Amino acid sequence: MEKQKEEVRAKLSEEKTAAIYPHRKIDVEPVFGFLKANLCFSRFSVRGKSKVTNEIGLALMATNLRKYAVRE
Repeated sequence: MEKQKEEVRAKLSEEKTAAIYPHRKIDVEPVFGFLKANLCFSRFSVRGKSKVTNEIGLALMATNLRKYAVRE
């Protein structure tokens, strides 16, 4: 476990990774926060990788359609 933590620390301290990492909070985190808070999406209701992929796809599609509807 400590070895993996050290590898992550080393990666985050690289110049290229350090430049990319702060954008994750801007790009990714709000989408999942929106799914949890506004669409009440906190758990998958299916089992299996393909079914989960379909379910998250539908949830993200709903999010995108909602953004599109607000923009129009």
